[in-house]
Amino acid sequence: MANPAKAKGTRFENEVLELLRRVWPSADRAKAGNPSNDFHGIPFPVEAKHRKRWEIPKWVGGLRQVAGGDGRWALAVASGDRRSEGGSTVMIFDINFAMELLECWAGHDGLPTDT
Repeated sequence: MANPAKAKGTRFENEVLELLRRVWPSADRAKAGNPSNDFHGIPFPVEAKHRKRWEIPKWVGGLRQVAGGDGRWALAVASGDRRSEGGSTVMIFDINFAMELLECWAGHDGLPTDT
């Protein structure tokens, strides 16, 4: 791949894909140019971005559109050199979807119900 930025994005998508396959073994990367959804074989759209500058409102807007009004979507974002202290990788969810996931996790003894 000649474009270093595209190669970095592809590597990050592959990293996210391996994590998604822990839950959805048949998950795969979507074809290039698929708007705001980098994967298929999972029950909601996921966009993976590896950028120096985060444009979260823009990316969330695209995900909301692809989700068709459903609040179930996820945005995986990485920045900088993640091997260094300044780099990071996060997953962003709609608040209602995040609460649904946390309630499901708590119901399966994944989280304490109170502290």
